[in-house]
Amino acid sequence: MPPMYQQYFGLNELPFSIAPDPRYLYMSERHREALAHLLFGLKSNGAFILLTGDVGTGKTTVSRCLLEQTPANTRLALVLNPMMTALELLQSVCDELHITRPDQATSIKAHVDCINRDLLAAHARGENTVVLIDEAQNLAADVLEQLRMLTNLETAERKLLQIILLGQPELREQLAQPSMSQLSQRITARYHLEPLNAAETRAYVQHRLLVAGCRDALFGQASLRRLHQLSKGVPRLINVLCDRALLGAYVQNKSQVNLETLNHAADEVFGTPSRRYSLRYAVLAVLVLVLLAAALFEFNSEKTVSAVAAADTEVKKIVAVPEPVVTPVAEPAVVTAKIIWPDADRALRSYILSFQALYTLWRLEYQPEQHGTPCYYAQLHALDCLIESGDINKLRAYNRPVILQLYDEHGDSYFAALINLDNETAVINLAGSIQALSLELLRSRWRGEFILLWQQPPGYTDMMHVGYSGDDVLWLRKKISQINPAEPYVESSEYDVELAEKVRAYQLQQGLLADGVAGVQTLIHLNESSGAIEPHLIQKDQG
Repeated sequence: MPPMYQQYFGLNELPFSIAPDPRYLYMSERHREALAHLLFGLKSNGAFILLTGDVGTGKTTVSRCLLEQTPANTRLALVLNPMMTALELLQSVCDELHITRPDQATSIKAHVDCINRDLLAAHARGENTVVLIDEAQNLAADVLEQLRMLTNLETAERKLLQIILLGQPELREQLAQPSMSQLSQRITARYHLEPLNAAETRAYVQHRLLVAGCRDALFGQASLRRLHQLSKGVPRLINVLCDRALLGAYVQNKSQVNLETLNHAADEVFGTPSRRYSLRYAVLAVLVLVLLAAALFEFNSEKTVSAVAAADTEVKKIVAVPEPVVTPVAEPAVVTAKIIWPDADRALRSYILSFQALYTLWRLEYQPEQHGTPCYYAQLHALDCLIESGDINKLRAYNRPVILQLYDEHGDSYFAALINLDNETAVINLAGSIQALSLELLRSRWRGEFILLWQQPPGYTDMMHVGYSGDDVLWLRKKISQINPAEPYVESSEYDVELAEKVRAYQLQQGLLADGVAGVQTLIHLNESSGAIEPHLIQKDQG
């Protein structure tokens, strides 16, 4: 099932695995501080480095990121199960560092002597030795004391062994005891990792989706707020809830996780069934039974026909049957004084409805039940979603219909398709309602986020610059040649200095940033200059 939802949402891999993959590390301000403290501790040559935090806040992931930044001359011993005796711990350190154990395996002193000899030999080779202990709150007091004794070996400049302790908050309490004062004094860097706040939770989800290759907003703003409430900002809980919610959206054939799907995912994760959710589906079950009973016993009755129709209407209200594609209607002549926000049901679907309106302008019909997520559907038609932020001038520069994220007076967000723009007004399609707004009103309800569709060159992967090569460079050379036939066409997939100069000249002509790099804005203009049929935000007579 998980690989199927991965394909359904157009993901390169599953974004919410709880494995500590450093690629998925979202560097919140506190995560950056935690990593900085650990790096400082390693570079300061202190004996102990301490990182604590509640379960699931990302301690292990931060530590893996740290290990990727350790110098090449660092030897590392990982202890992942510290519930052991002092002797067993010494044996584990020997095994991790490939130290030959003494014949008398029951002697702590013999093991310590072997480790000390190995540390001296490693120092002579210019190597540093680090022991990282996860779940260190499970270390017994005598084991901690044995670790302190291991760090006694030092030169005039530095300790020959550094120990990183990762643990839950009770580890801090344990080390604050008077009996632990000698070890505590050797901690040169310590940090306590707090859970994410609401804004960081939103950014965390977006970050993981982007790393997994997702370009769509799979979670609406209301769902993200609820996600923070449910998870309390703990990354591990966020991962589990998001993974279960995406699976639920896939099973329900939805292109976005709504509040109902998220609440049901929470019920499954926490094992506390939601009364609201259970009641809705209990009602649905009763209605289905009513329909079956009516069909079996009174199928010829006019009363049955009306009862079935009424019950069918109630079922559709509960399961939210999608509506047909919204097509643009004639633009209103009067500019509205305020935005007319949609009702709750259509507000939850404003993301899909805005994409349906946008695809209509591209002469495409998008149905999420058949086509998957909006940006996955774009790829099937040689299009791509560009997610950016900017101002109205940036929208004018792109000159393509876009999807905007608008906010009402209470801070709730809605998606709308911006389908027309002139010097004074903007026309939006907000959940099927065509509204003309003043630019001031638009600016007051928009924070700069937008999504546009554009035609990518064949083989396009990233902006093209000197030293780049690929099939998209061939496309670029042909476009430049079409626009300026006087320029000789060179059949080459290499982006050289000569091509960069041609691109720079074109950018100057179009009033773009003349850097000689073929980015998205330059490529969109090239499409238009070469006669590609695409919808425009600004009509020619509005120039």
